Amino acid sequence: MPVSLQVFITIFVIGVLLRSFGILTKTHAERLATVVFSVSLPATILVSLDRVALTSTAWKLPVTACLITLPVVLCSWQLARFLRLPRASQGGFVLVTGSINSVYFAFPVILATFGDEGLVHAVLFDLGQTTLTLSVLYGLAVWHGAQVPTTRSAAIRFLSSPPLWALICILTVKLSGHHLFPWVLEILRPLHLTTTPLASLVLGLSISFSAIQRTVRLAALGVLVRMGGGLLLGLFAVWLLNMASVERAVVILVAAMPSAVSAVIIAAETRLDEELVASTVALSICVGVVMLPWLPRLAEMLVH
Repeated sequence: MPVSLQVFITIFVIGVLLRSFGILTKTHAERLATVVFSVSLPATILVSLDRVALTSTAWKLPVTACLITLPVVLCSWQLARFLRLPRASQGGFVLVTGSINSVYFAFPVILATFGDEGLVHAVLFDLGQTTLTLSVLYGLAVWHGAQVPTTRSAAIRFLSSPPLWALICILTVKLSGHHLFPWVLEILRPLHLTTTPLASLVLGLSISFSAIQRTVRLAALGVLVRMGGGLLLGLFAVWLLNMASVERAVVILVAAMPSAVSAVIIAAETRLDEELVASTVALSICVGVVMLPWLPRLAEMLVH
């Protein structure tokens, strides 16, 4: 198991124990989530995307993210309405099924299997996914928040999102053919390094065993939509865009990844059904951990 994933799981378990023994509570998780959303996550977006090289064929990878995530979001939204879920639960279900956990699972496996070439493809895919997360998914999360917003208040909240401005900033820099100044990266890098451990802790603190029992069926359905639906759409996307070799393997693997921990952060910030989101993320991570030993071999098979 990759070291990064081991650290992630360890901090997650610590968070669960702290919540279980009443040392920290849901309130602490919400406050910490605000810090991650406003400070750590923007720094991670700026640092991670600064090193991405945009070539003439680089558009294919972000496009596949759209071909995978948008149909999943549409399907989840219709499914949530069919099940007549409360507004906050509808938003949480759409958010958690549309969010892809590429960083903690796909990146380590792809790096170990294909090296830097594979990682570049994975990061380019994540560029498209991050754009969707901070635009479509975050916008839907704001709209489905516990307090029904007016169009004006929803727009203000969406446009004032620090991660969204970080994404706009780095894309502007990259499209102009430049990089962030070294001294800016030096300032941002320590903040970037806090994102993974803090997000892992937020996830652990968001877990309530009584909530898991109450939401397990819906959470299991969410995992099926996220991982099973993502896999099928990944296969369709690589066929449609005629992808081959390492590109094909990367897209299919990332498409079938668990739900992203950032979904918990966004759910807490927009006051969606945090318990449903946290339960779905935790359950999908468990499925991902079980699959982990077979992923490198599967990745090599997908190349041929």
